[in-house]
Amino acid sequence: MKTKVWLVVAALLVFTACEQTPKPAPKSVETDAQPATDPAPQESPTSAPASNCAPLDELAAMDNRKPVPLQPMMAWHQKQNMMEHLVAIQKITDRLAKDDWEAVAKASAMIESSPQMQQMCQHMGAGAEGFTELALEFHKRADKIGEAAKAKDKKAALAATSHTIEACTSCHATYRQEVVDAATWQARTGSDHDPSQMHHGH
Repeated sequence: MKTKVWLVVAALLVFTACEQTPKPAPKSVETDAQPATDPAPQESPTSAPASNCAPLDELAAMDNRKPVPLQPMMAWHQKQNMMEHLVAIQKITDRLAKDDWEAVAKASAMIESSPQMQQMCQHMGAGAEGFTELALEFHKRADKIGEAAKAKDKKAALAATSHTIEACTSCHATYRQEVVDAATWQARTGSDHDPSQMHHGH
């Protein structure tokens, strides 16, 4: 039993050591009573402490998809937007099974093309060649779902839904998010767009 406890303690100590970074030594304060002295030179460590970002760097090195540079707020908005797309597709398939054409059209409208969608896709894809075009293609395909719903054509609606999902899988197979700071994003896109002014979008 004691051996198990020590193993747990040892594991916690190792985990804590990986997470914490060493704090700088306090600076000496010069006073009249005791003048400050230069600290003794310290030997350089044989190896730098592992970065907390190392696992993310390792993951990025394994992922050969094209990076889409995004500032943190933009990346979060994009994630929210894609989750909403998934909900819309789920609603479409569920309502198609029940021949609820009004609900299918309503769900389709959530992902159909619009001037706002076009603007958002352009902002999100500013630093990744081809991303904007693929994102816009997704919304154009979704337009066909709404058209089929109005015609109450189940076969066409199912085909359009499958075609739309194909755009999703193609995009995810080609691109990945790369979260960068504002200066890096502006340098790579040539844009001074303020992401705080964005609403949900691609």
